[in-house]
Amino acid sequence: MLIRSTNSVKSVFNLHTDRLILSVLSPSAADKVTDYLNRNRAFHEPFHQLHQDSYFTIGIQKQYLRSDMNCFFEKSQCGFWLIKQSDPDRIIGRLAFSGIIRGALQSCLMGYHLDKDEVGKGYMAEAITFACKYVFSTWKLHRIQADIMPGNERSIRTIERCGFVRSGLSEKYMAINGKWQDHYMYALINNNYFNPEIIR
Repeated sequence: MLIRSTNSVKSVFNLHTDRLILSVLSPSAADKVTDYLNRNRAFHEPFHQLHQDSYFTIGIQKQYLRSDMNCFFEKSQCGFWLIKQSDPDRIIGRLAFSGIIRGALQSCLMGYHLDKDEVGKGYMAEAITFACKYVFSTWKLHRIQADIMPGNERSIRTIERCGFVRSGLSEKYMAINGKWQDHYMYALINNNYFNPEIIR
């Protein structure tokens, strides 16, 4: 269900799943985002690019949120922050669709991360499943790609649970925590691209 409603964290667009609010946040929510990033800085470090200390400040996150918001309205990127409906003041994750290519490809990249205290509860699979349907039906995309390091077994289980299929290995694909890392390439295909009424 698509809902343009308010929650305790300031947002400009929301999707509601059974347990979650997927929000495109306004810059005024930078304090909540910064709190989430700092809570999980050490936990996310093995799976993320290197960030300077300034990245973990309200001022910088306000800039990122403003860019997120503008890109959403321009339909060039769709970045959701995850919030539990039962705890609407606290961010628990991030799910973003970026690198959108139109023309003959109609594809994008998908990335995500979750709060260290919320892993193993099915929240990310719930968010991915719902958001991918939204992106296919509303943003009219054909292919969503997710790239995952071979050693990230939890993420692999999550993405496969959501119907993504491994299509190859990209060697030294991305700089993660200061080192070029191989990544498995996973893809979810919208087989009803030319019959959009089927996936509504």
